[in-house]
Amino acid sequence: MPTILRQGGFEFIIRTHDHLPPHVHVLHGGTEVLINLGTGDSLPSIREVRRMSNRNISRALLIAIQNNEMFLARWREIHG
Repeated sequence: MPTILRQGGFEFIIRTHDHLPPHVHVLHGGTEVLINLGTGDSLPSIREVRRMSNRNISRALLIAIQNNEMFLARWREIHG
């Protein structure tokens, strides 16, 4: 489970044996949110929330938007 970014108390992870669509798992203080990565004209979007507060979801999504291209590049390195 490679951590691709740690920022603002969040850990952004791409699991090596995961599935499409490209997404990241974001961990923070025992909570998690899954964010689908933006492709083409779409921006990253929330896929699933696992006990994370709305405030932290918004913060995680902003970081994902700011790093979307790098996250997609890492997804492609890991999953082809």
